[in-house]
Amino acid sequence: MRAVLLKAAATALTIAATVASATFVNSHLKNTQAPLQPPVLTGTLTIGASVQPSNVEPLTSTYAS
Repeated sequence: MRAVLLKAAATALTIAATVASATFVNSHLKNTQAPLQPPVLTGTLTIGASVQPSNVEPLTSTYAS
């Protein structure tokens, strides 16, 4: 009897979590009016004294074996 009660409680909890997740996802649908990327600020970039420009190749990978 105790095992059946435990299985029923686990099943009810699983169903409740599934319903809660589905409700959350459905309430946060994709907004088609939202921009895919934020706007880029236009203007000048001021480099401070502690930042030094360089001509080093950009880092494109961090893979190391």
